[in-house]
Amino acid sequence: MNFLRSLLLLPLLGFNAQGDEAAQSAEFFTAKIEPIFREACFKCHSHGDKIKGGLVLDSPSGILSGGDTGPAVVPGDVARSLLLTAISYKDDDLQMPPKNKKLSDEQIALITEWVKAGAPMPEEKGEKMAKRAKGKITDEERKWWAFQPVRKPTVPEVGSAWAQNEIDRFIFQRLTAEGLPPAPPATAELFVRRLYFDLIGLPPTPNEVRDFTQSAIRNPQSAIASTADRLLASPRHGERWARHWLDLVRYAESDGYRVDDYRPNAWRYRDYVIRAINADKPYDRFVQEQLAGDEMWPGDPEARIATGYLTHWIYEYNNRDAAAQWTTILNDITDTTADVFLGMGVQCARCHDHKFDPILQKDYFRLQAFFAPIKPYAEAEVATADQRAEYEKKLADYNTKTAELRQKLEDMERPFREKAAEDAVSKFPPETQALIRKPITERTPYEQQIAELAWRQAEYEWSEKRFAARVKEPAKSQRIALLAQLKQFEKDKPEPLPVAPSAVDVGPVAPPVTIPKK
Repeated sequence: MNFLRSLLLLPLLGFNAQGDEAAQSAEFFTAKIEPIFREACFKCHSHGDKIKGGLVLDSPSGILSGGDTGPAVVPGDVARSLLLTAISYKDDDLQMPPKNKKLSDEQIALITEWVKAGAPMPEEKGEKMAKRAKGKITDEERKWWAFQPVRKPTVPEVGSAWAQNEIDRFIFQRLTAEGLPPAPPATAELFVRRLYFDLIGLPPTPNEVRDFTQSAIRNPQSAIASTADRLLASPRHGERWARHWLDLVRYAESDGYRVDDYRPNAWRYRDYVIRAINADKPYDRFVQEQLAGDEMWPGDPEARIATGYLTHWIYEYNNRDAAAQWTTILNDITDTTADVFLGMGVQCARCHDHKFDPILQKDYFRLQAFFAPIKPYAEAEVATADQRAEYEKKLADYNTKTAELRQKLEDMERPFREKAAEDAVSKFPPETQALIRKPITERTPYEQQIAELAWRQAEYEWSEKRFAARVKEPAKSQRIALLAQLKQFEKDKPEPLPVAPSAVDVGPVAPPVTIPKK
């Protein structure tokens, strides 16, 4: 029986006429060893969200560097290779894979033979990185390409009439290195279509193509410059290029999730971006307005609208776990800010030091700490001082004329509003209900944020589309009559001031930010 078992093991071990020589090749690792690691080990020991014991087995450098307990594989030394100790269950405290999922005898024999042969592996191509010390960035990692300052490169000399500018020279140099000829010049008709699509996203009309072609015959550079200037001055230019920015900052005009409720004033941020591009607003000002416009230019409605960037997160109106929803919101703002303004994804560092880019978990939460004090407004006033003064003047006149009617309406609606709010609040966990009922002056900054986020659900019940159905007879008929009487004064009522989603700080003291336990 043992003899028969040995015969069956021969093909698995790669034995052939040359005996165990096959195990000495990198191909043996790829064909026999890596599939075992992938199936049985990668779930806990690959470059993913969690790496157990600090050991990675999906790269040569990771295998050889080992984990927290020491070297996993010592090429040629079976006794000192802890990987073999673990898979053989020779140590009660070190058994891998755990939970009675021990590898088969055949698989253990394959890995043992591979280690004995010197653990040959294919040359590492660089797509995987060895683990590094936790909580530190080494001098070598500071050389990461994305962290390097912008430098002006030396423009190559190419000696070709095809290269008409500095960019062409770089292109021609690379084409030459790859053995490729440059593309022929575009015709005037093709060139002007490219220009239109690039700058305004629309094709030129036949007449515009004809005019450009005729101008290009006389003076190509002048035709290009004048057409480009005209398109850059077009409102369509901002509309075309704002789409790219809006996609990056996850702009949407609805909340997302299942209900996906409409955001009626989100468009003001969209138009702000269009105006900024058309006005050629300096990029540093563009960034500052979105991240801290309320602090840097408190009297500027444009800056207040710009902070709408901080309110683009998806929102679930009936989520009863307000604290978890707030955590999701802060994570979203942190992740998006890194993606958009740093050009670098940092989401992985939320749970652990990044496995590839040198980004530490503690730095992720340092970034998040800047956004922890956010107090988002669903709708905040974004009027100028003149607009506000005119509005208040007209409103005072309207209020005088309608004071008695409005008071009757308020008195009649009060019990229904209180009942609607109480119904909404009662659906939250007891700890959230306690925060909502806690006096504002006694709340911590964080408690204020959670209470306000939860209170949105009470305000949602007050919206006309929800509230009207709550008012029952005879109050319903009375309310309809009062609203009809108020409508007679509609001509005296000022137009509402412009509002937009925006954000400010919850107060002078920021809520604490801590790194969650792993």
